[in-house]
Amino acid sequence: MRTLFWYELKKLITNKALWAFIVLCVLFNIGTVLLNSNIEIDSSTPFPVNVFHGFDTLEIAEVYITELELSGRVARFMRAKYYALQPVVYDMALAGVSYDAYLGIQSHFMHQRLFSIFPIEGLMGRLYFMGILLSVFLGLLSTTYEKTNNTEDCIYATKTGRYLLRYKIAASLVACLGLYVLLVLASLFSHILVFDYANAWDSSISSGFNYLLDQFTGMRPFITWRSFTVASYLLAHVGLSIGLIICFLFFGIIVGICSKNEYIGFLIVILINAAFVALPSLFSINSVVRYVVMHSPIWIWWHSGLWFTDGGYITLWRHFELWGIGISLILLVALCILLVKMYEKKFFTK
Repeated sequence: MRTLFWYELKKLITNKALWAFIVLCVLFNIGTVLLNSNIEIDSSTPFPVNVFHGFDTLEIAEVYITELELSGRVARFMRAKYYALQPVVYDMALAGVSYDAYLGIQSHFMHQRLFSIFPIEGLMGRLYFMGILLSVFLGLLSTTYEKTNNTEDCIYATKTGRYLLRYKIAASLVACLGLYVLLVLASLFSHILVFDYANAWDSSISSGFNYLLDQFTGMRPFITWRSFTVASYLLAHVGLSIGLIICFLFFGIIVGICSKNEYIGFLIVILINAAFVALPSLFSINSVVRYVVMHSPIWIWWHSGLWFTDGGYITLWRHFELWGIGISLILLVALCILLVKMYEKKFFTK
């Protein structure tokens, strides 16, 4: 049975289009890094003020409630979230994290180049999008391979062949994780090679030089639910993004099993995600359902620049990114297992 796994893995990693995609992505990311290579950074001069001293997080909640005209349960959830954030700010004020230098006056600019709240602008957001495309492609390629190559009738005629989906899923998972990590490492290496982070890794991500720009509250400190250094924040981002990529991999697998066609499957993936993007607009700003829908994987990617922060007005709950990815992954894996079981029992026609 191990031979089946390696055979399925070989089908994926020998795909020329896949490697062409990886190479183009890395070259594109290197190019965007080089565009800003002339920036001078200073990671030795500390920020002069403790921005967290006397900072009241409930003021943020009240601004959102007033500006967005929130009421009822939504307003209560918003206040509760920022009430829970206040002790975090107290701890940051006592620790004096805002005095850390990060990358000096270029901290905010460089942070946005890496973790922009608009994912296409930031390197990590682009990497996540590339990873999403990669995972969906692998999921569809793996599950539709036999149909595309007209070997389905031959392979699935046997008992072993009908269990082949299990090995396909395992192979696509290994290939996805391996290629995504390769893509991330190659892209991040170019970024770190161009910009000197040597003295910045141990700085707090919540340095006073770093801040959030919010359309309602304006400029405010960059607050995370727990203390992160620049290094630990980057690692946490990469770790969470793996969960996001796996969500889309299982999404692609599910669509591939149902559609049995790689191109139709890719179109279905686009349409379903477009529906999830549009769905919140169908609900009132004071509907809790609106915020629940915005915890879907596509929305989690779009708000990747706010991961591990309070999330602003787009969420009512702490750790929205962990809840969104965790619940989505459980549901997608459960649905995938159900479909595989049905397939093996011949509920799907060959």
